[in-house]
Amino acid sequence: MTTSPTPNFTVRAVLWDMDGTLMDSQPFWDEAFIHHCQALGGDPRPELVAQMTGASIRQARELIAATGATRSWDDPATQEVFEAIAHDVEASVSAAPPLLPGALRITSALSEVGLAQGIVSASPRRIVEKVASALGDVFAVLVTGDDGVGAKPDPLPYATAVERLDLRPQDCVVVEDSPTGAASARGNGIHVVQIGTTKHFPADPGLVVVPDLASITPHLLLWADR
Repeated sequence: MTTSPTPNFTVRAVLWDMDGTLMDSQPFWDEAFIHHCQALGGDPRPELVAQMTGASIRQARELIAATGATRSWDDPATQEVFEAIAHDVEASVSAAPPLLPGALRITSALSEVGLAQGIVSASPRRIVEKVASALGDVFAVLVTGDDGVGAKPDPLPYATAVERLDLRPQDCVVVEDSPTGAASARGNGIHVVQIGTTKHFPADPGLVVVPDLASITPHLLLWADR
């Protein structure tokens, strides 16, 4: 029988990006964005749809206005459209959480060895909570797009998670799939495990690359080679 490694070194928490890392809800966002913007006479051109990937709430509202569906990002009608889009995404995530392979395995394993975990995402809180529930509610902190702490690559989202856990940056490891997210974490001095095939910051020793979520183990997240 194999056992999970016992946490050592200074790692006491793993902070997760959500979309593209633990799950893939982007098709839900794209479909809802196109539908609701077109319903108001907007033109959700492919280049605008592409920018919805990783967009903050403010950025999503700017994209809605850019389609011509509303007058400006701060138009109350734009917020109504965004809420309708988010409602559709929440319903889709609730019906069939699009968890990526390995997500439930690794978050459960980390919980079993006693590591704190958190999610740091630009998505609205109600959607992040649905994903957290699908993963067994093993997260001690959720930092979301509703929290008013800025958007990645600003360091503040991850700094907020560290503060809420009452830890130090060197006590944490972040798992990310995007250069903006990795930059947000590294801006706090937090080590990063990056999912992908090309290292975002080649000269950075505080960032290691794995091909996919299924490749991540508790041993790797404990940064056992440092």
